Amino acid sequence: MNPSQVLEAYLFHLRHERGLSANSLLATIQAQRTWEAWLQKEAYRRTWMQATPQDLQGFLRSRAHLTDQTNGVTRWHLRSLYQWLQREGHALANLALSLETKARSPRISHLRYIPTPAEVHRMLQLPDKTSLNGIQDRVMLELLYATGVRAIELLTTQLHCVWPSERKAAVQGKGGKERLVVMNDTAAHWLQLYIKGIHPILIRRRRIARLPTQGDRYLFPSVQNAGALTYSVLRRRVKKYAEEAGIPMLTPHGLRHAFATHLYQGGADLRSIQLLLGHENLSTTTIYTQALTNYLKDLIEKHHPRGERFVLH
Repeated sequence: MNPSQVLEAYLFHLRHERGLSANSLLATIQAQRTWEAWLQKEAYRRTWMQATPQDLQGFLRSRAHLTDQTNGVTRWHLRSLYQWLQREGHALANLALSLETKARSPRISHLRYIPTPAEVHRMLQLPDKTSLNGIQDRVMLELLYATGVRAIELLTTQLHCVWPSERKAAVQGKGGKERLVVMNDTAAHWLQLYIKGIHPILIRRRRIARLPTQGDRYLFPSVQNAGALTYSVLRRRVKKYAEEAGIPMLTPHGLRHAFATHLYQGGADLRSIQLLLGHENLSTTTIYTQALTNYLKDLIEKHHPRGERFVLH
């Protein structure tokens, strides 16, 4: 097989055997394109299957100015690719064994602003309840905050996978893994209203626009594109309402963080939050303990007599 066919087989392996998500596959493809472009320019036009250990080291040296996170993705891809290449019998040795196993430096922790429950409640009241887009926006905001789903999970949810009367829905998470999420009565009420009164109107508009019928199955179908609403549309709408509510820099993922943080502040245990968020590892969920710790520190600084921002009344 030529290099293109071998790479296609490798990507098939990642997608169907290892269950990588679409975003992970895109990152892998981008890393491979960068590697191939460097070889074409610097290594006498050798293909990635003809590359040498010296080529590999030279390529990584050329990327030394990039962050550890970016280079970490590239190193993972190269090690995985050449390990698979040897295992499948396309190479006699694993080229990536020569890679230095340099440990990644700790990622700088950027504290994101977590809106308070009152701020989120204020934002949820902002969409226009008398307009089609307003009701759709209200439903999306309610579901993001009530269930903690990722933006891509929300947008790819299909109509037949939601049961408002049972206050639950099935979403497809990372790696194509499906999980059930639950919601509160308020979110279920708005979802029921949307399914009965708004979704049929959206489908009629899709028919007028002659959009493909396969896009009709989505809970939030686009009336301008073939499939569902895009992430850019969702992000723009969340940002609009957040700014109106006085919440800085809020994204759809920020509502997921708010969901988990408010649960933890309310006394929910981390294992339950892990299950609700669909995290594979508990260590991923523990970032919300940091949010609570920062919240409590801020509380002490403001209200304790020895706090730096305490004001005596």
